[in-house]
Amino acid sequence: MSKLLVTLRRSDDRDAVRDSGMEILAEYPDSLLVSGTGRQALDLAGRGVETAPLPEQPVQTAGATFAFAAALDAQEAVTLEPEPGRTAYYLVKLIGPPTAAWLSELTDAGAEIHGSLSGFTLLVGVLPERVGAVRALSRVEEVTPYRPAMKVSPKLQPARRREQGADQLAAVDAADFEDDGLQMIEVAVFPGEDTAALAERLRAAGGTVLTVLPKSLVASVPRAVIAALADVEGIQSIGPYAFSQSSNDRAATVMGVPVDHVFAGLTLAGAGQIVAIADSGLDNGDPETIHPDVRGRIAGLTSWPTRKVLAPFTNDPPGHDDGPADIESGHGTHVAGSVLGSGDAARDAEAGPVPTGIAPEAQVFFQAISQRIRWKSRAELAAAGLQPFTAPWPPPESGLYGIPGDIGALFAEAYAAGARVHTNSWGASLAGEYGQNARSVDEFTWNHPDMLVLFAAGNDGEDTDADGRIDADSMGSPGTAKNCLTVGATENDRPSGSDPAPGMDRDWSDWNSYPKLGAAGHVSDEPDGMAAFSSRGPTDDLRIKPDVVAPGTNVLSMLSSVYDGDGEPLWGRLPEGHPLRDRYCWSGGTSMATPLVAGAAALVRQHLAALGHVEDGRRPSSALLKALLVNGAVAIPGQYPGEVPEGPNPVSGFGRIDVARTVGAAPVHRTRFADAPTEAVATGEIRRYRIEAADPDLPLKITLVWTDAPSLEGLGGLVNELYLQLETPSGEVVNWDANPATRSTNNVQQITVASPEDGVYTVRVRGVSVTQHSPGAAPTGDLRQDFALAASNAMAEGVEDGAIAAMTPAD
Repeated sequence: MSKLLVTLRRSDDRDAVRDSGMEILAEYPDSLLVSGTGRQALDLAGRGVETAPLPEQPVQTAGATFAFAAALDAQEAVTLEPEPGRTAYYLVKLIGPPTAAWLSELTDAGAEIHGSLSGFTLLVGVLPERVGAVRALSRVEEVTPYRPAMKVSPKLQPARRREQGADQLAAVDAADFEDDGLQMIEVAVFPGEDTAALAERLRAAGGTVLTVLPKSLVASVPRAVIAALADVEGIQSIGPYAFSQSSNDRAATVMGVPVDHVFAGLTLAGAGQIVAIADSGLDNGDPETIHPDVRGRIAGLTSWPTRKVLAPFTNDPPGHDDGPADIESGHGTHVAGSVLGSGDAARDAEAGPVPTGIAPEAQVFFQAISQRIRWKSRAELAAAGLQPFTAPWPPPESGLYGIPGDIGALFAEAYAAGARVHTNSWGASLAGEYGQNARSVDEFTWNHPDMLVLFAAGNDGEDTDADGRIDADSMGSPGTAKNCLTVGATENDRPSGSDPAPGMDRDWSDWNSYPKLGAAGHVSDEPDGMAAFSSRGPTDDLRIKPDVVAPGTNVLSMLSSVYDGDGEPLWGRLPEGHPLRDRYCWSGGTSMATPLVAGAAALVRQHLAALGHVEDGRRPSSALLKALLVNGAVAIPGQYPGEVPEGPNPVSGFGRIDVARTVGAAPVHRTRFADAPTEAVATGEIRRYRIEAADPDLPLKITLVWTDAPSLEGLGGLVNELYLQLETPSGEVVNWDANPATRSTNNVQQITVASPEDGVYTVRVRGVSVTQHSPGAAPTGDLRQDFALAASNAMAEGVEDGAIAAMTPAD
């Protein structure tokens, strides 16, 4: 017997299912979950009923990917006996996509739902004596303990694969942790568990605790501690931790921004928008005398002191704060210029080029998060009864040590100041992990649906096997968050011989990391090619990241007037004698690509505000901004065979940002969008929109984005699963990827029709599994997830002609 998901398109589809003899397991608003034989499935297909198979899917946790049957076998081999009277944690496998009523039944049986995993499996907390009641529910197939081996990230066990069978799931192998040395770890606990008590336990075992939050902590521990730590009942995940680090005239042209900022008769320069930036610092830190390119547009300038947990390891006073000036690196000043620099310093000097940001009329709310620290020596640490928490010791004197333990505090401060776009050119090298910082991004955006947060993908792209291709799986965190817009880097258009000469005037193969990358040529001569250093996806839960790319090599932007670091700033100054040498400099990295996209987001938001699509706290939703930017992006072919795969991919994401296409200017016109709380969907519900191609000679492109609930740390994955489908005028159903009934890993989905047919297309947004009610959705008494749609080269019935306009569902 096999399961099928039946889409109810016609009034007699339900009768056809009953006539086939298939068993109806569950009924949803627009679909049925059924079970039957292969012959019965063929009979349904012959009757014209739309079905999709619902095969067994592997379960993915923070530490492993496995078949549910393997977890049952592991329990048979090594039985876990939870302590009576104390909450224990279990995997609950359901018969299919859960409704709100199913979840209520679980809650009534005594289970507290903590996470929605793949394979329609829930992670719950329940008293052991209530497990029988949970298992007896009609919608539950099986229950098994959440085991220690399911908690520990494979990145802490290099010899162990993520895919595990019953033998590996039975117990954590202590031999994997017998090597000497310290390990920085992030430990997440289930709600209600005591992180303070856990911190004391780690200290007693010889660890150094650096951060304690209600649901997680960060510590440096002897590796031998990890195996025993996994046995602690209340721990949800154990993963690696790393400190965060810092990850334009030609660039704007590459991104489709006209010099005069006039898009098809509409001027968009960011007026009325506040963009928040968290970075090293901003020029001299004084709004009155700051760099001319941002002077008069400072909405706020704050400095975040050194984190309290670091104070015992330094010779600085508690609360040490060296202010908002950008002295050590110039990184934050350069970033700010790319977002919203006006180019006034160049105009005042009557010299060129004039490096302007993407949104030169926007305001900036700047949060300085870099601090210079005087670390204690090893001898001073020993005298204070402390030990180094990392090797080698000491860490760098200057770094992003002002980043708070919960980065949601950064977003909250900026949001209160009126910012609705927040850009971050920093992150930690965690190779695809979904940790506390990624979860904080998703939690804040989930609760503030009109705040778009951007993060750089990271600069960890390498060719370690020297095969001439950049390796996969280097995505930085928090860029692994589901709801942020993660930005990778392409090359800029600054070839050798440009005037002025680019700061990094060399080929990729000149770098030790890329000896076999000769085919890529110069570092900034091909905007259709990737920057080699740009971190690649996918994430550990197999989502596509980055989302988009933008120029990130030899980008010219503002230079901090108080820069006093070692050597040249960033990628170098302009040549000796150049009149702008003290005002602008070159740089490169995904750090430089990300602020360009943040500026583009400000332009799109300005456009939507001009259309009246604005309501504080709700719209335009960040999902809509993301959908429009992704939908307008153009695919890049790459500059050598195999560099960039076709279609959405974990190298260039959904393509390079093109602002003109995003706002509906030529050549792809008439963008239609949906962004209404009342159009949210529940499990098994389908929202339909009818569109036609405006120009049959141009592609029809549709993008779906939703802001998902935060996932469990170490796990990631979708909590609420939606699915994009397109029914053609001829009746063919086009899926976003493979199957609307299996787990959808991406909350950004896209369908492109290269050669549209004449006639009406029906866009479907399907609620596959919705287990939490979205704050952005209208309250209806059911669990619903809101979303945003963008369709380019599209006309919608009842919508006035124009470059960009809202559309409404057909039913």
